[in-house]
Amino acid sequence: MSEKIYLAFCVHSHQPVGNFPSVFEKGAQDCYLPLLRILTEYPDITMTLHYTGPLWEWFDEHEPEFFTLLHTLVDRSQVELMGGGFFEPIMPVIPEADAHDQIEYMSEYLQARFGSRPRGLWCAERIWDPGIPKKISGFGIEYTLLDDSHFLSAGLSPDDVHGYFITEREGFSLKVFPIDMRLRYLIPFRQPHEVIGYLMQMKKKGVKILTYGDDGEKFGMWPGTHKWVIQEGWLRRFFDEILKHSSEIELVPLSRVVDSFPPNGLVYLPTGSYQEMMEWSLFAEQGRQYEDLVKKARDTGVWDRQRAFLRGGVWDNFFAKYPESNLMHKKGMKVSNLVRKFGPSRDALRHLLMAQTNCPYWHGLFGGVYISSLRHAVYKNLLTAEALIDETRFSSDTWRVERIDHNLDGAEEILVSGRRFNCYFSPRHSGSVFALEDKSAKYNFSNILMRHEEIYHRKIQHPERKSAGDSTGEPLSIHDLNHETPREFQDLLIYDTYPKYSFLTHCLDAPPDWDRLLKRNQVENSLSADLPFAYASHSESDECFTLCFSARREGLGIEKTYHLFKEGRVSVSHALETSLEDAWLGVEFNFMIISGQRPKVNGKEMDNDRGRYRAERIDLWDDINGAGLSISSDAPWDICVVPIECISQSEEGFEKTFQGWSLYWMRKVQGDIPELVLKVG
Repeated sequence: MSEKIYLAFCVHSHQPVGNFPSVFEKGAQDCYLPLLRILTEYPDITMTLHYTGPLWEWFDEHEPEFFTLLHTLVDRSQVELMGGGFFEPIMPVIPEADAHDQIEYMSEYLQARFGSRPRGLWCAERIWDPGIPKKISGFGIEYTLLDDSHFLSAGLSPDDVHGYFITEREGFSLKVFPIDMRLRYLIPFRQPHEVIGYLMQMKKKGVKILTYGDDGEKFGMWPGTHKWVIQEGWLRRFFDEILKHSSEIELVPLSRVVDSFPPNGLVYLPTGSYQEMMEWSLFAEQGRQYEDLVKKARDTGVWDRQRAFLRGGVWDNFFAKYPESNLMHKKGMKVSNLVRKFGPSRDALRHLLMAQTNCPYWHGLFGGVYISSLRHAVYKNLLTAEALIDETRFSSDTWRVERIDHNLDGAEEILVSGRRFNCYFSPRHSGSVFALEDKSAKYNFSNILMRHEEIYHRKIQHPERKSAGDSTGEPLSIHDLNHETPREFQDLLIYDTYPKYSFLTHCLDAPPDWDRLLKRNQVENSLSADLPFAYASHSESDECFTLCFSARREGLGIEKTYHLFKEGRVSVSHALETSLEDAWLGVEFNFMIISGQRPKVNGKEMDNDRGRYRAERIDLWDDINGAGLSISSDAPWDICVVPIECISQSEEGFEKTFQGWSLYWMRKVQGDIPELVLKVG
């Protein structure tokens, strides 16, 4: 290679397991296929491409043209295909055996389809942990690429962050390319000549190799980019500019750089991701302070010098920020152990790996954990994997019971597993149920999301003036878009103060404020919402499992007894000791119905999304997934039904998202408290 500047160019494309078919179709027509069609017109433009497993499998089934185009590009050595975890997991947070299977799934697929195993590995969301070189060793992986912020945080000067380096853990080495942050914001949002200008500027500084690596969806799926990149010709103009300056600039695959240039030296990188991700992982209050610090640094012109020291959080913190994400992850760890212990089952292993697709476990600019269908796909695959090994696991047993700290919060949970359904209990939180899982329907009814405070909620409370693209017609980066904010969204910024589990027990010293309960979806002045229950006893038979809890505080004693029946029925009864003159008892349920269908009250579907009823039965049903449950009593209760509504953001702006139904069964305590019976199916 001569004295050019080489742009190591990588485009990464991904859709998660469980995303809507229409999204895959739109991506194919607006983005993925147009990029390949245009690339075939430019045989002198070379690059690295990465596609994740869900895309490979969708194209396998729906778009043969994709493989025709890609084979043409690969056969003429125009494109290098990169590997990674097949279902795009976050490698540092899954078991090592699962990581190996994820990598091997991808490598075997590319070998079978295109005749060679990949040399590079895409780290999902560019999330790095120093243990990765050892974790992925033995699979022929030579290199990966990470954001330049990793290298700056390791102590390198911005002038030194180019080319590629070597890192290692316990002697297992890996080559790492630093992705240039400036290029991520230039491509494809600025005119091609501006990209060329930046490359020439870096060439004058003596830089030989810069790396670009970012989402393929920027080339046609992000707002405004299909028109700008494809229809109005940005991509062709960019390739034309590169070829026009071919004596000084060349696009190349990353493997060509590895083969042609030596590394810059050894580097040890801290845990991290791209700058935006490390901001999103922070809790709301700290995240806003971080936003303000970044804005101040940009406004005062010191951002480039200081960004190495303004790092934000770490990806793993999403497990603390969103307990729902933590529950998915810990369920996945449990199922991984079960599959390894009671396998081998290749089908069970595949479903386990599918559940590790990263998108449902975090949230930032995109919906992520707020998209209930993605969370449902995680649980559906985990429950499928679990069901596949149950015959071996249960043998002649009816129930399997574990008393462990399942979610690693420092408190004991009680996990009761059956062949028909699972019921996981949290004594710490009112002796409630945090997972009600129908193994026949592969459906977790507890797949709800609490109302969490978000960093960006202040933009709803104090809306910004709407921005538009500049006079050149260039689209704004997705990170810079402002959106209209409906006034009603401000009224929905209500945050839950306790986990929205089910069978939550509320004791009150007066009737609830029904209007506030219906409006705010909160039981105020509950004497027991924060009351830890203690495990008292359990017993089991072939037909029934009985579990007893108790709780006491001054002036109040509660005995709570569950009966679980193997066909899918759960009953709960309460006995109260109280000195309250006007005592009320409430039992709160929070269940997700993915289809969003309204509940039926005493057999009649609700006319509105919320309401108060005097009734004995509630039915929830999901027509799309064929799953449902009922709650009933021999005596009437005052029942409030309220949707769980969150305000989240996505690439399309702020949106109201449905996260399940809250069902409050309330009654004045007079004599014995009627039993409540829940039936799955």
